Amino acid sequence: MPETDRMERVEVAAGRLSAVVEAEGARMASLRWTDPRGGGERELLLRTPWSDDPDGPWSMPVSSHEWHRRYRGGWHVLLPRAGDPVAIDGIEQPFHGEAAWRVWRLATVPGGCDATVLLRTVPLRLERRVRLEGSTVRVIQDVRNEGPEPVAFGWLEHPALDGPLLEGATVRLGDGEPVAVVDAPQTSFADLDGRQGVCRISAPVLGVTIEMRWDGALFPRTHLWQERRGTAGFPWWGGVDAVGVEPSSDRFRPSADQLGSLVVDPGATLSAAFEISVTPGA
Repeated sequence: MPETDRMERVEVAAGRLSAVVEAEGARMASLRWTDPRGGGERELLLRTPWSDDPDGPWSMPVSSHEWHRRYRGGWHVLLPRAGDPVAIDGIEQPFHGEAAWRVWRLATVPGGCDATVLLRTVPLRLERRVRLEGSTVRVIQDVRNEGPEPVAFGWLEHPALDGPLLEGATVRLGDGEPVAVVDAPQTSFADLDGRQGVCRISAPVLGVTIEMRWDGALFPRTHLWQERRGTAGFPWWGGVDAVGVEPSSDRFRPSADQLGSLVVDPGATLSAAFEISVTPGA
């Protein structure tokens, strides 16, 4: 991969999708779908009201507060642990894990973007490849252990969809019963069985089905986060409308004495792929 340290973002388009990947956290900041029936482009991911505002050097001292203050929406990878900040073996891990806070190296490739980073809180090298084809975005990530001992870690994918597009929608994990998207203003959170590795969202506002796929053996839990303008105070002030469908290696609030349940041996690589597809017909 060529040296591209100073690239702040990559824009890529292929088929009916276009995406923006940013160096900070390798966040997918935008995923837009073009309606073949003439409805134009629609942004699928959450963009918070302050997503385009400049920021300065001031920060809040607690990483969970700072994450929420800065949160711009989109699709993050949370690794080596999701959730509250924690110190394990004397090493502090920030809220939602180091990977989401680091600046990754970006490179453009045909139909996509490659991102890499070497973590410092654990000896893991991450390579994240984003590819667009037709109406599908595919994210393939490798986690390589560069250290001399096995590394246990947690991993959660955090795509936040734009809430207004999912008004009246239902979420179905595998062959389970559909779960209704709550009406605004409300909040909801559920830790669900994701072992079948597929989620279908029927979205009548868009007139589409959004299908998500992942490796259910590696990510047996799915966190369904609904922040539909239901939090009147900090950090959302009633202005954030999002639905997150989040494949996770671990249950919500994992053990306080370990990063997570996945293990990668010295010199080995653990790989996983995630897909989001959009098809007309809710």
